[in-house]
Amino acid sequence: MNRAPRLSDTFRWRLAIGAAFIAGGYLAWLIIPLVVASDLSPSAKTALAAFLGATPLLTKLIAIALLGRPTIDFLIYLSFYVYHRDSGTAD
Repeated sequence: MNRAPRLSDTFRWRLAIGAAFIAGGYLAWLIIPLVVASDLSPSAKTALAAFLGATPLLTKLIAIALLGRPTIDFLIYLSFYVYHRDSGTAD
């Protein structure tokens, strides 16, 4: 049976910080209505709203890049674990 890779405390903290970073990226979507309702020029509103709209994707990519290979290995292991657990044989 495959065992999960041993996770160090440093890795767990890095993973928690990465998760918080990604969650903050989704919270950026809540700022878009404020930008649209502001007194900025239309071109500035458009640029800022587009940047805020792309923030979740950007924060995911940055978090994975900052956390490195252990995070990628952990996510691969976790996805295969969930897949194999849910694909049990039907009775």
